[in-house]
This record gives sequence, structure tokens and C-alpha cells, in this order.
Amino acid sequence: MKFILIAIGVYFLIKYLFRAFFPVIVKKTFDKMQQQQQNQQQQYQQKPEGEVTVEKNTTSKDKHNTKDVGDYVDFEEVDE
Repeated sequence: MKFILIAIGVYFLIKYLFRAFFPVIVKKTFDKMQQQQQNQQQQYQQKPEGEVTVEKNTTSKDKHNTKDVGDYVDFEEVDE
């Protein structure tokens, strides 16, 4: 009987805390996403029109060796 009362108490406590903090967490997450979008928009607008920039992706460390891909096989069409 004691366990059931404690379980019900914990349930209502979690339910109350969820109702209290969930809107705050959602609002903070929404504000963070909105700020990131504004930062991206500002970065886009700062570049003059017609200017080309190339950003090199240095995260890929794997260099593929194209010399050892295989042998070239000449294709010849056969009429039946």
C-alpha cells in the first residue's frame, strides 16, 4: 500500500514538473534555432553580390588512391 501511494505521488510530481518546465525548454530551443537562422542569414547578406568563395572541407582525411582502381576493359558491341 505504501508503494502505491509513493508511486502515485512520484507520478503527480513528474507530471507537474513536466507541465512546468516543458514550455520553458521548448521556448529556449526555439529561440536558439531562431538565433542560428538569423546568424546564417547575416552571413549570407554580408557577402557582396557576385563574389565567389570556395570553402575547403578539411574534415575528410581519407585520400583515395585513383591509380589502383582497376584495369580498363575495352567494350566492343557484338551483333547477334
